[in-house]
Amino acid sequence: MSMIELINVSKKYKNGTNALHDVNLKINDGEFVYIMGRTGSGKTTLVKLLDGEEVPSSGKVMVSGVNVGRLRKSRVYKYRRKIGIVFQDYRLLPEKTVFENVAYALEILDTPRDKLRKRVREVLKMVDLADKSNSKPDQLSGGQQQRTAIARALAKRPMIIIADEPTGNLDPQMTDEMVSLLEKINKEEKTTIIMVTHEISTVEKHPKRTIRLEEGHIVGDSFFMKENALKKERATEEKKETVPETEVKEEPVQAEAPAVEEPVVAEAVKEEAAIIEPVIEETAEESAVSETVPEENVASAAERNEAVSEDAAMAETVSEEPAETVQEEATVTEEAHEMETVTAIEDTIGIDFNKETLAEDSFEAIKNRIEASLAQARVLVKEDDLLIEDYTGAAPVLNEETGVTFPVANDTEEKS
Repeated sequence: MSMIELINVSKKYKNGTNALHDVNLKINDGEFVYIMGRTGSGKTTLVKLLDGEEVPSSGKVMVSGVNVGRLRKSRVYKYRRKIGIVFQDYRLLPEKTVFENVAYALEILDTPRDKLRKRVREVLKMVDLADKSNSKPDQLSGGQQQRTAIARALAKRPMIIIADEPTGNLDPQMTDEMVSLLEKINKEEKTTIIMVTHEISTVEKHPKRTIRLEEGHIVGDSFFMKENALKKERATEEKKETVPETEVKEEPVQAEAPAVEEPVVAEAVKEEAAIIEPVIEETAEESAVSETVPEENVASAAERNEAVSEDAAMAETVSEEPAETVQEEATVTEEAHEMETVTAIEDTIGIDFNKETLAEDSFEAIKNRIEASLAQARVLVKEDDLLIEDYTGAAPVLNEETGVTFPVANDTEEKS
């Protein structure tokens, strides 16, 4: 709800000075607002329009639904009961005590004595002047006098407190205390505060909505900038909430390569060049040698290549031979195996087989002949009552019946 609203307000004095130009402004109930600007920017005129001391040349000044510019003079004093004014020069009654200066604002309103005393004690405690209630203004510091003026404005529970340069005569510490006191009143009493100031440091330390005036025009309003910033911040937060966590990826931070000084790089290049140059020279020499190879070597190489080609062709021819050739080779291999077996038997029993017989008979027949020869040898030995210890060096004897030649001991031949 708008407590104060200025609609197309302009103010031109009789001397021709244009103090305000088509000003539009809204201040909400319970808000704390700074009015800033240089001397002659229109700050004082704006305050006088709000408290009914001046009327606009055009436009409307609405305060709590009342068109202040249309009020008759007889009704302006009643309107001002809703407004508390804090001046830069305090405007205290010098002959009265702190308690009496604060109580004076309630006496004008015909406030009952008991309620008056109770309310004065409350506000003096709020502004931290309870122990100075019996002191007169000339016994107080500048900060204490200003707090007395604030207590007087606050005593009648106004809807609005207009503080016109309240810290202009105070040091930085007292200024900070005064603004903190106004913030406390704004929070606890729910009173709308309009503070006129030119001190940027105060605004920076206690940031609030700040309206800047320049040559009668509003050139800045930080409330709207702050509101837009809050909207953007809320939109960003909502966007973050809707984005799935999987989509939020942190890009890896790539470490920057260390900077290398130019002289170091140049030296490294020189070293690499020194290593590469001999290699290049050797390569060049090898290339020259390869170009001067004798024709004989070239011919030899050609012959070797031709021989390799012929071997490859023969290998292909062999691989293409029919399966019959392979079978014949397998048969020869089997016969060779049989011959090896026969030779092993010969070495074992000392018998020399007839090669022609081997060619005609099968391996099984040869085996049978060997057994028969051995049996006959046993019979002969038994008949002659001899022990055969060694057949080495004996003359071979052919058995006509079996066709097998076997050795007979020398002593046997002599006996026979």
